[in-house]
Amino acid sequence: MDGIWMRLARAMATPLLMPLALSPLLFTGGVAAAPQGCSNASLKGVYLYSESGVLEGRSYAESGREIYDGKGGILLTYRGSDGSGGSERATYRVSADCIGTAVYADGQTATSFVSPDGSRFVYTITGAPGRRRNALAGWEVRVAP
Repeated sequence: MDGIWMRLARAMATPLLMPLALSPLLFTGGVAAAPQGCSNASLKGVYLYSESGVLEGRSYAESGREIYDGKGGILLTYRGSDGSGGSERATYRVSADCIGTAVYADGQTATSFVSPDGSRFVYTITGAPGRRRNALAGWEVRVAP
């Protein structure tokens, strides 16, 4: 009889305790620790992206390809929903806590949050040239080394 009760108690406790045992929040006072160890080298290879939001007061979407060289350089090729498109170069920097900043030729800037392995990231356009009104965000995923 004790064996049945012990197995039942373990079976009931395991689902309740597993999330706590696996949670980094338990050991950091309620705030997950920032990843460490990222650098410009974290972003290297071919990434595909998609972004959407508002550009100059109108709905806008864009997709494209960025090639990161692992040293701070980007080659961008894109096409926008307004018929725009082309290629340009940009620069980037990734800090040790995996937060990136990219600066494009027209002065636009983006802030990104990079996965520790560099395989994907999310970004928001945080600066636009002139007085352009925009609210754009997107994601990128590495598809080739």
